[in-house]
Amino acid sequence: MVMPDFTDYLKLRAMPNRPNTFFKYMTAKVAKIVLVNQTLRWSSPLLFNDPFDVKRDFDWGFDFEELKKPLLDEIMNLISAKDIPDLSSQPHIERLVNRLRRNPDFCNTVLPELPQWIEQDIQSIKSGAYQVLKKQWSEFIPQFRILSLSAINDNPLMWSHYSDSHKGVVFELQGINHLDSPWLIAQPVVYQDPPPMLATKQEWIKSMTGQKRLNHDKWQFFTPYTLTKTTDWEHEKEWRVVSFMRPGESGLYTDYPFNPPEVCSVYLGCEISDEDTNDIISLLNYDLSHVRAYRAKKLEHERKLSFEKIK
Repeated sequence: MVMPDFTDYLKLRAMPNRPNTFFKYMTAKVAKIVLVNQTLRWSSPLLFNDPFDVKRDFDWGFDFEELKKPLLDEIMNLISAKDIPDLSSQPHIERLVNRLRRNPDFCNTVLPELPQWIEQDIQSIKSGAYQVLKKQWSEFIPQFRILSLSAINDNPLMWSHYSDSHKGVVFELQGINHLDSPWLIAQPVVYQDPPPMLATKQEWIKSMTGQKRLNHDKWQFFTPYTLTKTTDWEHEKEWRVVSFMRPGESGLYTDYPFNPPEVCSVYLGCEISDEDTNDIISLLNYDLSHVRAYRAKKLEHERKLSFEKIK
């Protein structure tokens, strides 16, 4: 799988409060395939069960027309400020501000025209850079390879949705440094109802006036879009490893191998069949014999799940 560059990799590895282990929910049928092939499926968002998860069509998260007045106000503030920052990344803004600061009389001529210039700039961005971003995003969507994991293994809703109504399995995966386990760079999903934004309105204002550069690295530029879900899904406590397909790969998913030591436990659902139980336990008897196996048990009064180790 394609990984971020070394600097980004180190930053992700250093993220605090990352769980020591993660959990992957699946059906018993898929669990058997995983154990035989020793691979996990990494998918494009086009295969996700939530149509609002990872926006299919890129947008700013707000109407760009809303920037007109704040942008005008920001330019006026720069003109009247005692000191101004480096504006060299936007030369036309830098020239305009410096000229107006040196020659206040020039303001009488230029300022009435400023709203029209701002309108032209915004329309230029919407028809230029915005369209480029929309095209780039549409190309990224099928190329993403995302592994979704959870920080918990006992959520009844997730057992129902992803583990065949408690007839499936949950794998526990541990990060191992010398194996560079992918989940060592897993990032938490943010749960919020407002749509994700590439940058806030104020960040766009600072960028358009040359005071701040937006990060155009694809690993960080679109992070809010790949790691944001609505609060309806907050119970999943999801973490993700976000990557891109390798050269030569196609389709909407790839099954990438894992190392046997990275699997530390397997949890069998409380409704799993005896046949599936025997098959899975048998498959652990080879190079996965170190894996601990547990069976879920219903705690009727607490309406919770507990797990008993299978001897």
